[in-house]
Amino acid sequence: MRKSEEGIAHAFARAIFPGTAGVPPALCRLRRCARGRARSPGSHWFTVSLFPFFRVLRATTAASAPGLLGAAIALCVSLGVSSAQAGDQTSEVIAAIARQFDDHSVIQLGELHRSLQIHSFIQRMLRDPQFICRADDVIVEFGNSRLQKLADIYGAGGALRETQIESMWRETSVPLTWNTPVYRAVFDTIRDVNRAHLCTHRVRIVLADAPLDWTKIKTVKDLLPFADRDAAMAGTVEREVIATHQHAFLITGEFHAQKRTRDEAEGLTLAEIVERRYPHALFAIVTVPSQSAAAALHMGSVPSFRPVHGSDLERAPYTMTMPDWSPGQAARKGLPIGDVVDGLLNVGGDSSLFPSPTIYLDAAYARELRRRATIIRAMTGQDFVAVVDDLVKEGRDQDALAHPAPPPPNPGKH
Repeated sequence: MRKSEEGIAHAFARAIFPGTAGVPPALCRLRRCARGRARSPGSHWFTVSLFPFFRVLRATTAASAPGLLGAAIALCVSLGVSSAQAGDQTSEVIAAIARQFDDHSVIQLGELHRSLQIHSFIQRMLRDPQFICRADDVIVEFGNSRLQKLADIYGAGGALRETQIESMWRETSVPLTWNTPVYRAVFDTIRDVNRAHLCTHRVRIVLADAPLDWTKIKTVKDLLPFADRDAAMAGTVEREVIATHQHAFLITGEFHAQKRTRDEAEGLTLAEIVERRYPHALFAIVTVPSQSAAAALHMGSVPSFRPVHGSDLERAPYTMTMPDWSPGQAARKGLPIGDVVDGLLNVGGDSSLFPSPTIYLDAAYARELRRRATIIRAMTGQDFVAVVDDLVKEGRDQDALAHPAPPPPNPGKH
């Protein structure tokens, strides 16, 4: 079994709980939570593109958790009002990325999971005709390919039950990460784009993850065939885009966008697989969340985009794209950026958004998560059951704060 940031062995450790800003206590069980690392978005365009997330928050956050929505709105307000100049710069950056479709079938953006800054920029990309209308498909890691029919219905504007919508991302092998509203917002925005006829063709939502069926997975043996998620997603890209001579915007975690890694003997990433089979078909982009690194790489003002090949970025160390990079690490050895990706994007930082833990008060959902976690634990040794238990407890605490019990009657009062 391959070991990777998103492999099954790590699915409920560092891959499921990346990001540091506002990490719920339960999630700190599985990762070291740094303090004071929330980063300023640094750009006015961020304000406008947060609004799709508010709609999702209202739709998916329990009434007992008003604090989450309020905090997100407060963040938006604190960032200021969008300006025409910032909008023009964003449009120019998106146009530069869109031009990569001239020479490549797939533009892949490797995101840092739950990142508000990255997903705010993704929202702008999805709503900009000069970019989205050049794509036939938007392929997402956060969807079970077995449920593609549901994605087709929803993306075309059809009606689905809420449980059917949620199943597209909840039925994957990384069920917690995708509960964050930024991922639901991608589905809703593509649906809006199609209903508004922004493009002359319908943009299709394509679910890329392995087609596992949790109702049939009872043991480790049942889960093992779906362990190599990169191979499954690469197969989706090959089948849905390359074989049909179409163009696609591919959204995955940052690891999957790396065309070269240090652990190739243990398995290939999605980008590696596609690059080896179809050289130059895929243009891979990752972000530079450390603003110290962005300055050292001459990324320019936010937002900004730079192609790597043929520039000074080619020989810079790839470690400069890591969230925790600092100038003191400049001499650290590592793969050069030019060996790993094709473009760098600076959106101003990496602040994470988490859903309200009250969603885990659904007893049937929590029970199923524990069942899946038990299978994961038997295969990897990772105790994900404890995380689910803590999330349920936090959900109860939050619900109790929102709905305090009435004070007991005063027997001495008449």
